[in-house]
Amino acid sequence: RSTPCRGEPVVDINRRFGVGPADRVLAVSALSFDLSVYDIFGVLAAGGCVVFPSPSRVQDPVHWSELVERHGVTLWNSVPALLQAWVESRGRAAVFAGSTLRVALLSGDWIPVTLPDAVRAQHPGLEVVSLGGATEASIWSVCYPIGGVPADWTRIPYGKPLTNQTLHVYDAMMRPCPVWTTGEIYIGGAGVARGYWADEERTAERFVVHPVTGERLYRTG
Repeated sequence: RSTPCRGEPVVDINRRFGVGPADRVLAVSALSFDLSVYDIFGVLAAGGCVVFPSPSRVQDPVHWSELVERHGVTLWNSVPALLQAWVESRGRAAVFAGSTLRVALLSGDWIPVTLPDAVRAQHPGLEVVSLGGATEASIWSVCYPIGGVPADWTRIPYGKPLTNQTLHVYDAMMRPCPVWTTGEIYIGGAGVARGYWADEERTAERFVVHPVTGERLYRTG
């Protein structure tokens, strides 16, 4: 699906984590995947650099380690599975000597509860962040900085809305759902796209206006 995205969430992430000219991100997310929007437009807009793996080794965690060390990569942005593959390729007890990595942004799937502490063991001081959202809301709408993970946790919290964004859980009549009941997630605020490119019918189905509040929302489904 083609969705013209807005820039506000990208700017918000840069502000939250102090992304600037000294930063470098390793582009492990495919350019056809929406996470790459941040690599290109977020980091470059802040004056940083994007480090691309060799096309023949783009899925090689050993190559990723070489690039992180060679170029002083400071930012990681991927689905959790890619970070997990990198951690496991080095051995869980292997500290990355002289690591420059300072922030890891994880989104697009469940985050294993053991992953944050495992990657921090290799990169002391690393800030691990859970992000979530939809392409139709400019990639990310929620954020949860992951501190120490208690032993009894079974999952990482989804997070709270980013700046100038809203999340709602509504029933079929678009009424707020009580806690512990099932509903549908709607995203509102600064990240909501204008719609799908050249698809007015689908745009009308998924981008709606709340009948009471008048807020324009993306219906996640």
